[in-house]
Amino acid sequence: MQKVLLHFFRISVAIAFNLIIFLLLIGLAVEIVRSVWELAPGLAKNRANLNFRDLVERTLSLVVILELLRAFVEYFQFDRIRLHVLLEAGAAFVLRELMLLLFDEKISGIHILIWSLAVLILVLARTIALFFPPFLIPSTKRMLSNSQQKDPKEGQTSC
Repeated sequence: MQKVLLHFFRISVAIAFNLIIFLLLIGLAVEIVRSVWELAPGLAKNRANLNFRDLVERTLSLVVILELLRAFVEYFQFDRIRLHVLLEAGAAFVLRELMLLLFDEKISGIHILIWSLAVLILVLARTIALFFPPFLIPSTKRMLSNSQQKDPKEGQTSC
């Protein structure tokens, strides 16, 4: 019964993550098309009324979406969440917000210091996560496959 539930759980998680990746890819494609669609007429006609802030915001949002997409893809590759990838996505998000605040000129000196410290902490945490990876604890998938392989051999004696 437990094997059936674990199998159902793995299939459910795979379906959910595939759906999320698919939706993120669609969102990424829509944002790229929207950005190009709004930028192209301005470049062709030399219009001065382009909303450059929106273009910068969309471009920085694409970077964050790409980092999140990479986090989901790496989950499937390594069958675990990698801390340094999530910290990179967090740093991309914090940098996006800092750059938008700087672009709007709505930020004071102390806020720049606080945002910069947040970026520094995230980058240091990412570096630490790369140099000191967590101890690998065997996952249930590996434990189950090892126990299934050992069961038939238990009845045999080795020479």
